[in-house]
Amino acid sequence: MHISRLNRPFGCLVGLTLLLAGSLGAQSVSIHEADLIRHRDTATSSALIGEGGTPAALYQGAARVAQPQRVVFGYLPYWISESYYDDIDYGLLTHIAAFSVEVNGDGSLGDDHGWPWTALVNRAHHHGVRVILTATLFGDADVKTLIESPTNRQRFFRAIRDKIREGNADGVNVDFEGPGVNGWPRLAPGFLRELTDYLHEEIPGSEVSFASPAVDWSARWDFADIAASCDYLFVMAYAFSGSWSGNSGPTAPLVGGSRNITTTVTDPRDYGDVTRDHPQKLILGVPYYGCRWTTMNDQPGAPATEFGGYPYLGVTLQTSPVHGRRWDASSQTSWYRYFESGRWIQVWFDDAASLGHKYDLALRHDLRGVGMWALGYEGDRLEPWQQLERSIGRTAPTAILDDVQMEAAAEEAIKVEFGFPNPFNASTNIVYHLPDAAILEAELFDAVGQRLRSWRRQHQAGGDFQLHWDGRDEVGANVASGIYLMRMNFSTASEHREAVTRRIALLR
Repeated sequence: MHISRLNRPFGCLVGLTLLLAGSLGAQSVSIHEADLIRHRDTATSSALIGEGGTPAALYQGAARVAQPQRVVFGYLPYWISESYYDDIDYGLLTHIAAFSVEVNGDGSLGDDHGWPWTALVNRAHHHGVRVILTATLFGDADVKTLIESPTNRQRFFRAIRDKIREGNADGVNVDFEGPGVNGWPRLAPGFLRELTDYLHEEIPGSEVSFASPAVDWSARWDFADIAASCDYLFVMAYAFSGSWSGNSGPTAPLVGGSRNITTTVTDPRDYGDVTRDHPQKLILGVPYYGCRWTTMNDQPGAPATEFGGYPYLGVTLQTSPVHGRRWDASSQTSWYRYFESGRWIQVWFDDAASLGHKYDLALRHDLRGVGMWALGYEGDRLEPWQQLERSIGRTAPTAILDDVQMEAAAEEAIKVEFGFPNPFNASTNIVYHLPDAAILEAELFDAVGQRLRSWRRQHQAGGDFQLHWDGRDEVGANVASGIYLMRMNFSTASEHREAVTRRIALLR
């Protein structure tokens, strides 16, 4: 991980935490919609778009999958900061959901927020991470208008197909949301089944997923049918508390209350049947944000007098030690409180400990994987990434190649010569030639895909260089004899990228 994150300022995050403040009891919207509204006038980060052009397709030999076969699916909003883009740890992700292309009720597309995000797609694909295009539509009336009309459906199918192709994306995440009072959730399985069949035929290998609510509070959903109608579901396992709440409390309680994240996964009223019969259809989404209230007293679950917004995870991790982080055993989540201007303030959030419990729940029930809303909300904090690595493990290329694999050769190619002899018994040098300035990111994996060591070198000019491996892992311990996979990723200032992968053998 890039230690440079530790020095990034939080000013941009702090400025966003209070934008949704207001009185209790206002009409509630989902966190996805609320964040989109608050960033309505924010331009898409130029770091995502790059210099434009058609992005590179995913090289299947480099496609990453966590061990054992776990997906890590992160929504990446268009409003992330320039500095964050450079620090995404692709080695801990399998999917990035670009958020978003907006959809109209007639099936046409609205604001695509600068899609295609050429720089993002190129970098993600270079690291073997799939990019999923998120299609958003909010509100019962518009959603039903689209999915109940054959004409509108076909218009949307063709339009999103073209957007996926334009950006060389690897599929679509359908984020259509609304309370469902008009009955549209019962139409969703047929719509998704038709879309999935269409895209699988038009773009072989593409993935179709749906962002589904954590709880069927009003018996309007058939989650088993929806899961069967597409490739998988991203379960938005959050928003149990928010601007509408009369008391402070966790946005994603693992346990406690009448419904919680555990019942989301296990209760037949929600996803219990899917978990039992088809667990690989479910990704458990966790919140990288919290909730802030003014409360009548300092006790957990106190009556709230005012809602203070949704602070990002990075902000809560920074400020919780100042006020004294507390653990709520009844929900297995974190919170803190403080007294300010004659009022009690409570902030409830998920930190590494509570996120780890949720990841364990997903693993225990053999779900497809985990995900988060949203990448970037952790700011410069490493704890969320470190917890992902502890719980899920670092991802690795699925293919182990005997020969050097070069991608997108340049006019003057980057040249790599792996050390000889191979096998070696103590250390080895990998020599490489760069025609121009470039960044090298190298990763070493064992035979089961566990990352053992990484290197990052920034070369200001071309020339001949070498990478030395002394047979030790990241903490300096000697590794055992065996076969290891070295993957070297090169990127230049002109956005040219190449990857070299080879097996090397160590005999002690």
